[in-house]
Amino acid sequence: MALKRQHHKTPGPQLSRLELEVMDVVWDLGECTSAQVIEAFCRKRRLAPTTIRTVLASLRKKGYMEAVPTIERGFRLRATVARDAVARGSLRRLLGSLFKGSPREVVACLLDDAELSDEELDEIRRMIEARKQKGGRS
Repeated sequence: MALKRQHHKTPGPQLSRLELEVMDVVWDLGECTSAQVIEAFCRKRRLAPTTIRTVLASLRKKGYMEAVPTIERGFRLRATVARDAVARGSLRRLLGSLFKGSPREVVACLLDDAELSDEELDEIRRMIEARKQKGGRS
């Protein structure tokens, strides 16, 4: 069965840590069954299958995934929100709540606390230069 492109809608309500862990599995698998999610999840962390099914139901209710009917009986699950959209939404919430809306504070925190290699610092520098070429806020 061909996979459809993932929707790129904006994230719904904020995800709990467990919901995010389950979404991570779904993003990695692509279109999948709940049994596949349970199997993959349990390779990383032991959790009751009923708990994972409850989380999957919650994610569907919140709009982060949808059930796609199959030719056979049943359905497959598909993420409706891209991983990067969830990451950006989470970062915006952190930016607003912990860093007083200041991107500079986020970058300063990352530079102070993260163990960055010279290669990573060079890549960050290139990203900043590319952004400056586009033009920043006044």
